[in-house]
Amino acid sequence: MSKDPAFLFYSTDFYEGTRMMLPEERACYIDLMIYQHQNGGYIPNDLKRVKMYCSGVDEATLQATLQAKFKLCDKGWYNKKLKNVIEERENFSKKQSVNGIVGQFWKRANKELTKTEVKKLKSLTSQTCSNNEDFNTNWLNKIKTPKAMLEAMLKHLENEDEDEIKDINRNKDEVKKEKTKTLNFPFNNSSFLNSWELWKDFKRSEFGFKYKSTISEQAALKKIAELANYNHQEAISIINQSIENGWKGFFKLNTPNGKSTHNDTDKELTINRQTAATIDSNSRGWEVE
Repeated sequence: MSKDPAFLFYSTDFYEGTRMMLPEERACYIDLMIYQHQNGGYIPNDLKRVKMYCSGVDEATLQATLQAKFKLCDKGWYNKKLKNVIEERENFSKKQSVNGIVGQFWKRANKELTKTEVKKLKSLTSQTCSNNEDFNTNWLNKIKTPKAMLEAMLKHLENEDEDEIKDINRNKDEVKKEKTKTLNFPFNNSSFLNSWELWKDFKRSEFGFKYKSTISEQAALKKIAELANYNHQEAISIINQSIENGWKGFFKLNTPNGKSTHNDTDKELTINRQTAATIDSNSRGWEVE
């Protein structure tokens, strides 16, 4: 980019800031600002050399003006207000340039694409880019034709969707592994673990229930282990029994001859399961949530 030939001059600010300056100091101030603007934004800390630029000014006046209106850094002297004005103008010029490039692209798109394709491309652009500068940097600098741009954006979003699905599945697996680490399962074989996940899915879908914490789930695991006498096959059967009967909680298995291993109270409750309300009432006292 060529050197900017001008900078904004705020007359009111300049007048108010120089009212108490002598004419030679004011002239020196203007010369120094011009030097800063035309020479990379900084004035060298070499008074003899800078004095050559500010003609007709003695060294004492130059030094006084620098100290009053400029700051010294490792790169030299600079006027903070002018520095900000230069940067704002540069940013504005860049923005206008980018807007022009993007505008030309859309003019070309309207000529080369159908209305439906242009509408689709604009929709994709709004999804993938936050502003014209983003669009220019990440897309227009690499792809010039509207047709290729449309194809590239469609491909990009397709890949993003695939990555998002992978991330979701990966996060689910990580959460599941982390939870498995914190829970102390009474049986670590895959058949019991699968049955336990099936039980939780059943509780969630049928009753909208979810264990509120690792502690409550751990208590349920302890309960089923005790009911199964720490036999993993019996524990799986207990889970299946509760799912098949639509129970909210766990009960001891019925014996092969049809007699329940529940106590007398359990038998009475089992006999009276005539309605969903009764089942819910009977199960509530046994469930561990």
